[in-house]
Amino acid sequence: MGSDLSLTHALDRVQDSWQSMAAHGEFTEQTLDKFELLLKRFERYTQLRGAVILEDITPDLAEDFVTAPGRSRHGHVSNAAAATMRLRRSVLRTAYRTLRELKLTDADPARDIELPARAVGGVRPLSDDEVIDLRHHSAFITRPSRHGAAAALALVGGHSGEIGHIRVKDLDVPGRRVWMHGSTKTDPRWCPLDAWGLNVLTSRAAFVTARQVRPDSAPNARLAVSDRHASDASLQARACVALADLLKRIGLGGDEDVKPASITAWAAVAEYERTGRVEDAARLLGLRSLDRVAALIDYSWRTAHPGGEDGQEADCA
Repeated sequence: MGSDLSLTHALDRVQDSWQSMAAHGEFTEQTLDKFELLLKRFERYTQLRGAVILEDITPDLAEDFVTAPGRSRHGHVSNAAAATMRLRRSVLRTAYRTLRELKLTDADPARDIELPARAVGGVRPLSDDEVIDLRHHSAFITRPSRHGAAAALALVGGHSGEIGHIRVKDLDVPGRRVWMHGSTKTDPRWCPLDAWGLNVLTSRAAFVTARQVRPDSAPNARLAVSDRHASDASLQARACVALADLLKRIGLGGDEDVKPASITAWAAVAEYERTGRVEDAARLLGLRSLDRVAALIDYSWRTAHPGGEDGQEADCA
């Protein structure tokens, strides 16, 4: 395909595509900044090792970058934390997915890199690259789908048992948030919406509102499942089916550790990485056990600074 393409040109094309995706809300500003920074580090790292064209990037070289020791902001060289390695791999997998969509390569040198998995009770949170892919494949073509609405609700911290209950009236557009009703295991709460989630849910709300025969019934129309009467268990099952369909669509249907709950778990990880507070992640998911949330986000009570992207430079050591 584009095997003789300059590495610099190829990665510039990736960044252009990412910025376009960010304009549609598929990347948050924070994620875009983080991914672009790490992509530049990857380019510098591989060029120092003689990579000039795209074809020079081998699986071994990609793995070397992902697992490379780094120098902290204090100048100390140490092994990369598991979260750091997962983030680097996410950046590479997203970059190569973009390159394949651009028809510049058919490779994925980071595909077989195995790292310690973050999993609780047989469920691991989605990685950043998987979430970007999920958003990308949730976009509607001819109409706003229930799949997109279910994904948007899960990505802001909604559980499968809550998603089926969310109605048009639960969407606070001016406040950029959605009301989660809670359950026997979770507390009711407001969940903030990013630009992508707000766009998906407002589009879906307009679509289901227009389909109502009686205007006064529009506020009670459900966003992510069909409107016909159903038990709580049936509503949860419908939400799970919609989310499982999306996971299959992005190639995760065969991963035993990936379930609809993996999407919600990512929201907890993202919130913790944003604020550095376990209680904020627990509040977002409506969970009452800090121990449960700490395990979910791979936080160790015994360490002062849990593993994460800590500013280590991959091209040293």
